[in-house]
Amino acid sequence: MKVFMMFNNSVAANSTIQNVCSGQRFERIPFQAVIGTLMCTGSAAGLLAELNVGGQSVSAPFEVNSNNRVPLVPDDLACHGWEALQGQLVQVSVTNTTAGALTFRWKIELEEAQVQVG
Repeated sequence: MKVFMMFNNSVAANSTIQNVCSGQRFERIPFQAVIGTLMCTGSAAGLLAELNVGGQSVSAPFEVNSNNRVPLVPDDLACHGWEALQGQLVQVSVTNTTAGALTFRWKIELEEAQVQVG
């Protein structure tokens, strides 16, 4: 099974959103194990994003591309193939380094991994 989260966040000038996934249905991993994909774009240059899962850093802060559209595969892939276990928190933090508000558009796909327990 595959599920996804997708949203647009306005990031105020010179500020950080600690977790754009906060309050989303799949903010915590819903399956025993998943393989995840993060895609994102920004309305202009100047956004930095970072992915953390289960309290562990998956990516160092990276520059978000400025394609200013709904994220598409493969053009807007930021982190692909990361693994997570049931209940772990998915956190994407975004920092705006500019003097004006910018829009961060993101999509996270979670595909249930085929694992055996026991």
